[in-house]
Amino acid sequence: MGPGLTQGNPAKVVLCCLLFLCCKMDGLKAQTRGQIIDEIKAVNSKVTNYNNNNGQGMLISNKAMNIFLSNKVSSYLSGNEDLSLYKNYVNINAAEGMISINHNFHQPVDSDDWVRSFVVVGARVNIANAYSAKTANRYFDNQLGFTIQNTWMGKPKTHYLANGDFKKQMDAARALMVNTIAQNINKKAEEFEQSLSNLKQDEVPGQDLTEAKGKLRKNFYAALRADYLQQFSEQQSELMVNAASFNLVTDNWTTLGIYIPVIPQKFMVSDNVNSAVNKHYNYPLELFASHTQFWESPKLGRIFLTFTGKGSINNSVQSGSLLSADISGTQGTDGINTVIINRGNRYIGEYKNFITPVAAGKLVYIPGTSHVGISFRIEKNWGSYKALNSIIGIPIVLIDKKGVPAINFEAQLLLQDMNNSLNGTHLPYNKTAIGLTVGIPFSKIVY
Repeated sequence: MGPGLTQGNPAKVVLCCLLFLCCKMDGLKAQTRGQIIDEIKAVNSKVTNYNNNNGQGMLISNKAMNIFLSNKVSSYLSGNEDLSLYKNYVNINAAEGMISINHNFHQPVDSDDWVRSFVVVGARVNIANAYSAKTANRYFDNQLGFTIQNTWMGKPKTHYLANGDFKKQMDAARALMVNTIAQNINKKAEEFEQSLSNLKQDEVPGQDLTEAKGKLRKNFYAALRADYLQQFSEQQSELMVNAASFNLVTDNWTTLGIYIPVIPQKFMVSDNVNSAVNKHYNYPLELFASHTQFWESPKLGRIFLTFTGKGSINNSVQSGSLLSADISGTQGTDGINTVIINRGNRYIGEYKNFITPVAAGKLVYIPGTSHVGISFRIEKNWGSYKALNSIIGIPIVLIDKKGVPAINFEAQLLLQDMNNSLNGTHLPYNKTAIGLTVGIPFSKIVY
């Protein structure tokens, strides 16, 4: 038979049987009321017995912290570099005329763990330009593309008074939750088993009664487990918010992404007012990376500090290096009558495509009990486009009846080319603008 394992090797048969049994046991996980209660107690015990390292430890479970952070982090959602822990969210930028729709592909793990990483895919489109171009008989500046980004989350850290009663109070409150949940689980299980025992064969014609009851029981306890595990997490998160039983929660995340344009930008450019109009294209591919530090304090409020680096394919038109010219009112003939020809708009100057590296920083502050904050963003561009730009914003978050962020607004003051790098163009006469962004998280939380 040789030294290798063959199909008839007893060791291989035993191994296969063990693997099969493990899979079956995993499939039967927490399928009784006792197992569900024991699982919830195990999660609570892990939090209770977590090592208190000089006032840093766990006050709630990891999945409860996911819910806590999702509501806190979603209080600021102004642009694509901002984090949302919801499955879907929309960003609208009025100044750029852009709308982006994003979907988070994170799949929750079965164990009690914090969100470690996820992929977000989105579609970004410029619709404001298309509308204004159509009404003004100008060329379209179409922008349509997709973003793909991966985010890596750090482990949340909770700080509280090492010698205070915060930890003891939270432990007691969680223990009460577990006992209440256990009572509710037992009550629901008893009611279900009573109803199931009354099920008769003639009520399920064409089925084996024992098999039908087994499937119903399996589905019931699977749903019961998912429901009460989530309730336990949600109740812990609410307790932490309402009791404010911590000094500080910190977290961080890093995002790496790419924007892939689908439709090229099209520009009509003349070297001078008397030369022919030439058509030029640009594919504004963009690579970006950002890192954010987050602090949440019941007393001091909420702080986001983000550093971003990116590189994009830019062009002379969007960098403000060319003058725009509106060729309307030119007289021509249709063979009989003199008519007015409107050829739309064009740009005057030398057209170029080039790569623009960008470094940016943003600081957002929202006071603890306020729904209004302040933000400041500054970015420096290098290469052919060297402008120093900044944004001063007033973020506003509206919450629903549960106190969860429902929609975010940010009124913005845009300060462009603060270092006067584009002297001699039209931009020095149009450096200040007003903007508005809207962020809408919806559907379920990344749990």
